Amino acid sequence: MGIRNSEINVVSRFTTDQDGNPTGGHTEMFVGGDEDNSPTQAIDINWQDGIVGESGQSGAFVEDVLEAARQRIQFFNSTRFRCRENSIAITKIEEALQWLDWRTRQRLQQDVENTYETHGDTEQGRAATGG
Repeated sequence: MGIRNSEINVVSRFTTDQDGNPTGGHTEMFVGGDEDNSPTQAIDINWQDGIVGESGQSGAFVEDVLEAARQRIQFFNSTRFRCRENSIAITKIEEALQWLDWRTRQRLQQDVENTYETHGDTEQGRAATGG
């Protein structure tokens, strides 16, 4: 996606349990490299494996990675590279974080957080998304 990804290689391996529930996984990103040089690892994410309530936090959540990206763009905006596009990107990441927080709140309210049960759709959620 985008103009700058010609030499980027993102590799994700996600895992499931015996019932098909998403568990952990691993994502790496490599940049550069050619026949003379090996690519450089730029990102190394170990994703949360299993339910937090059972084993504690063992890896990153999507929210953690979004927060890291938000902080990086905020850093750029604190320098001479401040621009409208950075500000919009920050806003969109914050919006994604808000939706993921909304999902967690719904799961808590429906008493399915820290389980492999799905949460039900809500009238308020459908109205907010135009669904």
